[in-house]
Amino acid sequence: MGHRRDADVITLLVGPGTLRSGAEIALPASESHHFKVRRGRDTERVRLVDGRGVVAEGHMVSPERATVDSLHQVARPAPLVLAVGTGDKERWGWLAEKAAEVGVTDLIPLETERTAGVASRLRVEHLDRLRRRALEAIKQSGSAWAPAIHDPTTVSGLCQRPADGARWIADMAGEPPGSAGSALLVAVGPEGGFADGERRQLLDAGYLPVRLGPHVLRFETAAIAAAVVAGVLRPGGTER
Repeated sequence: MGHRRDADVITLLVGPGTLRSGAEIALPASESHHFKVRRGRDTERVRLVDGRGVVAEGHMVSPERATVDSLHQVARPAPLVLAVGTGDKERWGWLAEKAAEVGVTDLIPLETERTAGVASRLRVEHLDRLRRRALEAIKQSGSAWAPAIHDPTTVSGLCQRPADGARWIADMAGEPPGSAGSALLVAVGPEGGFADGERRQLLDAGYLPVRLGPHVLRFETAAIAAAVVAGVLRPGGTER
């Protein structure tokens, strides 16, 4: 039987630092299972990615092992950072997955006044699962990079980050986005938006209020809308 078409080549995830030309590597158990579920065959061509820009072409030796035939490093895309209120953890899971698909480079959970009392909010102990979900999403999207998911911070902590390109705050009172630089950080509030004091902090730190549509959006929808708009407006904003 022949090989799959290029569009059907199975993508498998491996740990950072494991891809070296000519190396035979053991696959994580989850990826070996994925290969079997896809009805992969011994000697089949596969695509191997580590989520940090290294992409390899290889072939299977067994359902548990692959040999690296060639590899290349994909440059990290220009920063597209989403800082989002720590709302419901399940909706944050959806956000992590879709952020990977649209080329977000960094996700920063924001602890805000209006999320402090949310019982189902995202917490530190949920981050590993989010990182895995974002990594899994690049199998489908074809990206070489998974978003970096940072530890939670406060609005004050976010405002102290060094300036690196344009800064937006998703805000119904803002103007429609007109342009964006190659690097962009977007702050998105939780349900109910940022508290007045938090909004003032962001404005004082140079964040530009931007309206993303005619209706009030849920936090995860607003974050992805901002990422998609940025990908269209900014030069070099998405991986080619």
